Amino acid sequence: MAAVEGALISGDDSVDLILIDDTRLRARFDNKCPALDFYSGLYLKATPDGMVCAGRDSIRARSGSACRIDTFKRLITRNK
Repeated sequence: MAAVEGALISGDDSVDLILIDDTRLRARFDNKCPALDFYSGLYLKATPDGMVCAGRDSIRARSGSACRIDTFKRLITRNK
């Protein structure tokens, strides 16, 4: 959790987490939770173990709603 430096809304059902080493992880939500609610800002609630886990943790909107993370996918830059 301490490695998360930023976030971008990447689709209707996902948010990309940007880590301090420039790694990107796509946090995908189930289809009941649209990422559009996060345009006003988002945050992760601290957990006792300091980890962010799919199936357990949620990304929360500043508006009050929350979406549980269903899966993570590591994004890799494709060289041309």
